[in-house]
Amino acid sequence: MAKMKRKKGILVAVGILALALAGCTTGGTAKESGDVTGKNAIKQEISVSLPAPLSTLDTTQTTDKITFTVVQHLFEGLYRFDDDSQPIPGLAQKVAISSDGKTYTFTLRDDAKWSNGDKVVAADFLFAWKRLVNPETMGPNAYLLDNVVNSQAIREGKKSVDEIGLAALDEKTFEVRLKQAQPSFLSVVSIGWLAPQNEKFVTAKKDAYARTSEDLLYTGPFVLKDWKQTGDEWTLVKNDNYYGKDEVKLKTVHGSTIKEENTGIQLVDSGELDLQRISGQYVEQFKNDPRLVTKPDVANQFLDFNQKANPALADVHVRKAIALAINKTQLAKNVLNDGATPLNGLIPSGLYTNPDTKEDFRKYSGDYNLYDVKVAKSEWEKAKAVVGNGLKLKLLVTDDDNGEKVGEYLQSQLEETLPGLKIVINKQPKVNLNQSRTDGNYELSVSGWIAGSSELDSYFNLYKTGSSYNYGGYQNKTYTALVEKARTTDANHPDAFFNDYQAAEKILLAEDAAQVPLYQSASNYLINEKVDGIVFHAYGDYFNLRTAKVK
Repeated sequence: MAKMKRKKGILVAVGILALALAGCTTGGTAKESGDVTGKNAIKQEISVSLPAPLSTLDTTQTTDKITFTVVQHLFEGLYRFDDDSQPIPGLAQKVAISSDGKTYTFTLRDDAKWSNGDKVVAADFLFAWKRLVNPETMGPNAYLLDNVVNSQAIREGKKSVDEIGLAALDEKTFEVRLKQAQPSFLSVVSIGWLAPQNEKFVTAKKDAYARTSEDLLYTGPFVLKDWKQTGDEWTLVKNDNYYGKDEVKLKTVHGSTIKEENTGIQLVDSGELDLQRISGQYVEQFKNDPRLVTKPDVANQFLDFNQKANPALADVHVRKAIALAINKTQLAKNVLNDGATPLNGLIPSGLYTNPDTKEDFRKYSGDYNLYDVKVAKSEWEKAKAVVGNGLKLKLLVTDDDNGEKVGEYLQSQLEETLPGLKIVINKQPKVNLNQSRTDGNYELSVSGWIAGSSELDSYFNLYKTGSSYNYGGYQNKTYTALVEKARTTDANHPDAFFNDYQAAEKILLAEDAAQVPLYQSASNYLINEKVDGIVFHAYGDYFNLRTAKVK
């Protein structure tokens, strides 16, 4: 398959593909499988692109989907997701669950190894999970373990990290004690954020840990080469110490940052790239092309308000006016035109169904803040008591094709519908945008959220008081109490669980307009037809190459 030769100092920059294309080569075209040796064997080597550089590969700190896509190839935990996004054993051979559902005892595989050949032991999970919840580490995804005994109190600084309800009973046995039974817990431990970490290695690396591909140890189907933090190029190489190595066919995956979709398309057409994500006009252009693969995302793309950055955004009438002034159907169908659908709730369709009634949460909870120009203008008139006759807001978007289109559409729609409102677009690379949001350095931002598993709490956690993801400073005690009730007291009572979250969603959107859900995205790819076996999970990553191969 296609391989782009590397040249030091030449990277993919904004709007420019500056790779050494003159030296591109292609793999063989024989029909034998990738396991066949000899000169007629197919070369199991491909090239893929992502729209932004990787941020951090320290699993306690990773937050964005682009980086998480690579994380899932490098770090496997106790469980992993199968082709249908269901949890199956990974580094764990088996698990015993107590009759009350509160204690999970995992037994590790005999052949669970680090990429350097060392055994993966229970203490590696104990170290990683304690590091995640330790307030000194400030892991943004520590909330995933809030149901572990004492974990939430630890991350809030109320208890010592050594009091957590975890234990390495011996080298192969890892025990987890929960506060409440949690039916979805095996899905949670399938997320790369809960992969093990080697304490000796992490400690020795100190601040250099995870800064480059050489400063990491791996447990997944691939290891990383040729990468440094925020670099535009990286390489996945098959991990020969991975227990499932016989299922992994690809030997090498070359990855590059390509922000301009047209550049990536040209490389696919020329045989120099095997996978490129596309959107909008290109989806229409290639709709009859057999290389086009479209997958709906279980994701919420939304407009977020930073109430701390601009006093006007703390006014509910300003937020409601903006929320009601956006024609989401036009945005999804006409502006994006890539399979996206309008979203009128925090939770996207397909994330979670009631185990008793089989009803999807989105259908159950209903629609909020539908496009209504008349009511938007009415709210804007009320807002003038705070903003006067004019208000200027900065809108943070990504500097890729989609970010630009969405930003310009929102600017046009809001300025036209709400006289006196001025929207100034601030385009930033994805990595910079994520950091700006984390730092609270924005007023309005277009962002997205895709959960790592089917947990509803992953979305509702974004706006809880004290959440590390609550960048905009939203505060509502009733909302937070309902979310806590759903994830604890009512966690095993489906009807009450649904009612709690539905009431919380109503407060968040209908009453407070703290977020404006815009659309449920779709992912579209041009993929070389000779590449087979790529898996598209419902959660977390863009694509998974564990079982991919060149035909």
